[in-house]
Amino acid sequence: MKFTVNKDEFIRHLGIADSIINVKSPLAILLNVYIEAIDDGTIIILSYNGENGVKVESTGVVESSGKINLLSKKLLEVIRKLPGEKIVFESKTDNETEIVIHPHESENPVFHLNGVAADTYPTFNEFNWQNYIKIAQETLEELIKSTEFAVSTDIAKSAFTGTYIEEAVDGLLSFVTTDGKRLSVITRDYEEKTGTIETGVIVPQKIFKTILESLGTGDTLFSVHNNQAFFKIGNVYIFTNLVEGKFPNYKDVIPAERINVVEIESGALSSAIDTVSVMSDPDSGKTKIEVQEDKMTISTQHPLYGTSQQSVKIDYSGTSITIAISYRSLLDFLKVVPGKTIQMIINSQSSPLLLKTEKDENFLYITMPMKINE
Repeated sequence: MKFTVNKDEFIRHLGIADSIINVKSPLAILLNVYIEAIDDGTIIILSYNGENGVKVESTGVVESSGKINLLSKKLLEVIRKLPGEKIVFESKTDNETEIVIHPHESENPVFHLNGVAADTYPTFNEFNWQNYIKIAQETLEELIKSTEFAVSTDIAKSAFTGTYIEEAVDGLLSFVTTDGKRLSVITRDYEEKTGTIETGVIVPQKIFKTILESLGTGDTLFSVHNNQAFFKIGNVYIFTNLVEGKFPNYKDVIPAERINVVEIESGALSSAIDTVSVMSDPDSGKTKIEVQEDKMTISTQHPLYGTSQQSVKIDYSGTSITIAISYRSLLDFLKVVPGKTIQMIINSQSSPLLLKTEKDENFLYITMPMKINE
């Protein structure tokens, strides 16, 4: 095997494959990536962790075909140390599991990396892509980033550890996440659908990091088959097992009434919350919000350190009301809607707090308040 590749491009592609590898895996083979050079110039990179798989179709100049398993993280370390724009991979004639790696223009420096026979690597779960939903890359990125912060990390609540994806209405795809105390739901148009796609599934959150890293160019396709979700992002193919369990009926949580409606610029609110948070309880993050005619007063207190307070101008329709909330739950939402006017719907001190941007009914965030006298 011998091939030459662009170093930066190969590092990016190898990094995508490496992103799912679990360094604590008890199976040594799963710490490796499978690399195959094909005569047509295609370089296949595969990774698998027992639940998720990634295939990247990279390109290069292939002088002789071949395949090998190499320790993923060590391979990345080696390539990053090499100078120049292009690098050469070459197996030794007397030992096909030893790979020589060096810059294209020179054999100084040179690395000899020990590998493993390629036929020991698990088979990649290919998908035929006859049935799929096509999504614009910027739309998929928005769907992920608008919901990822509300996912639970509690493995005891397995159904909450992923993103619920459904097509409740033809032509629209919804991403929903919750940790039991808050909920984020966003619905967006997709570009097209071919065949029948099973939705109403929970995709594990860990795979979305890899998906975000894969975004760049090319079509983005999504499908579900045999309890697995499949994504194609340009030249990157990803599959993952679905999360077992039943996702709660999130629509029942969304407040139907809109009694007290605050309008405020997201940057002003984010800045005020961030400022006063230095005096909040580090565990609860409890923050008091008092709403009056044209002013919102945000305050925190700590039994040892003292108190803090800041007021922000608002547009408001409703009666004066005071609630307590975790400042972290507000900042998580505000980070994904910078520069926009948001609405806060506060129906009572104990009812769920609903947040949305001024002109978007298809992105809602709900978080539960805390007791005022808590």
